[in-house]
Amino acid sequence: MWEKFRKENRRCEQYREALEDLGPDVDRATASAELSNSLSADVVEHARECDTCEEAAETFWASRDLLTGALELAREHHIAAMNETKPWFAARVMAKIAERETEGRRALTEWSGAVAKLASRLVWVSALLLLVGTTWFYGPNGGRLNTRSVQSKAEATPQYLFDSAAGQGTVDDALASPPER
Repeated sequence: MWEKFRKENRRCEQYREALEDLGPDVDRATASAELSNSLSADVVEHARECDTCEEAAETFWASRDLLTGALELAREHHIAAMNETKPWFAARVMAKIAERETEGRRALTEWSGAVAKLASRLVWVSALLLLVGTTWFYGPNGGRLNTRSVQSKAEATPQYLFDSAAGQGTVDDALASPPER
């Protein structure tokens, strides 16, 4: 675009680059303030006096005005195309969302069903153990073991702190049945 305005002058080149660096929201009225902020004072003074820089600015603003109209038109067409109602698109998206929700619910109900079955079985087993335990505890022995048989066995066999020959029987005594003793 700038082949016509190529010049060896560095200040002209800086001015053209500053014009190109202006944002799209900057118009002609605010451009001079923007350029004076971004450029040095000698470049701004040169741009006011130089015919080549003035012609470059006019060409820049004319091309921007032409391109702005085309960009606005393209933007409006794009927005209109995006806003068109496409019923097949919405229906497909909603069907996909519903499908994912049902898959999620199905997975959740599978786990909750298994947990509910396990919990009910655990409650029944706990109740049965509680019933058996309380029956034994409050039964005829009052939660005690049959102490007579334990005490009689303890009295029948003396216990020694160290191994004693008196307490040990022969092998024949160990093999004899209890009625023979």
